[in-house]
Amino acid sequence: MASRSIPCVAIAVALTLTGCAGAAAEPDSAGAAPVPRAADCEAVPEADVTTAEGWIGYVAENTDTVAIALDDGKGTVLDHRSDEPHPLASAVKVVHLAAYAQAVAEGRLDPLERVPVTEWERWYLPNTDGNAHPAALERLDATGPAAVVTLDEMVTAMVRESDNAVPDYLRDRLGDDALTAAAARGGWSDFRPPTMLGTTLALFDSSLDEAAVWPAARRYADDPRFRDEIMSAAQLGDDVFADVDRIQRFGNAGSAADLARLHRAIADGSFGPGADIAREHLEWQPAPEGFAGVGFKGGSLPGVLTEAMTFRREDGSIATAVLLSAGMSESEYTSALESLPHQQLLAAAANDPATAERIRCAM
Repeated sequence: MASRSIPCVAIAVALTLTGCAGAAAEPDSAGAAPVPRAADCEAVPEADVTTAEGWIGYVAENTDTVAIALDDGKGTVLDHRSDEPHPLASAVKVVHLAAYAQAVAEGRLDPLERVPVTEWERWYLPNTDGNAHPAALERLDATGPAAVVTLDEMVTAMVRESDNAVPDYLRDRLGDDALTAAAARGGWSDFRPPTMLGTTLALFDSSLDEAAVWPAARRYADDPRFRDEIMSAAQLGDDVFADVDRIQRFGNAGSAADLARLHRAIADGSFGPGADIAREHLEWQPAPEGFAGVGFKGGSLPGVLTEAMTFRREDGSIATAVLLSAGMSESEYTSALESLPHQQLLAAAANDPATAERIRCAM
């Protein structure tokens, strides 16, 4: 089988802060009525991953593969499987961002350092990132063999397009201790540094286990001949959805609570030196009226959708919201990717207690 693209896209938030709460759901066009829950809860809408409303029903039907950690900063809290390990996909890159920001704040990295794109691309495996890397190069006007970018521009690519090469580049430069220390400063005490390149290589080579993926990634970066061999021979197996779930669980896992704590520490400044730098990267999109900033970093891989958001309101309150979903079928995953309605639901729940209550009733 020829190799195929593996989506790992940056999540572009389209805030819909209202519209999920309100009247009880109507029966669908086929006449099937929503399943009622407790007496004081609205009927749960039919599962439909193409709408924010339908995601409430999806959560209800998939409580064992969905995790939620939400605190709206005003007394509403949702906690569902929030401490259980879960595939993170690119949502984990917030740790690499935090480590980079800390290193810049402490003078260990220069954000204006000029980096040849060829050095960046030592960690890049083509056709495995949903076009994230080429899109980043186009945005940065950094195409061609002599192209150069700043280190900070590379980090924007990790956050905005969700480039997979940057986090491994940063891990190699900063070291694992810097990543685990940054995670710990944000309340993530048992963080294990992942490798985006290494776990991708494990999709093509089932003999690579958790201990082998980082050495394989470093060999790819350091050995041009090995890199050429991989690029010419890499082929996925017949069940990429099962392979992704297996590899993400051993090579890139964490909990919704871990992500929520780190995002909140960056948003409220308790992370310490570098919080403002990381916050600026996460809040790269303009904030809507009533908000000082909206930060987010999510991810997707076949069968896996993840999202973490923070909302800094002008009244001084801060909301954090994380939703992790795994084990999605190919049709569910593909349909959800078309408009990413889980983002809309999460944003609404973080800012509308009635929406949060509807999700609580569904779990």
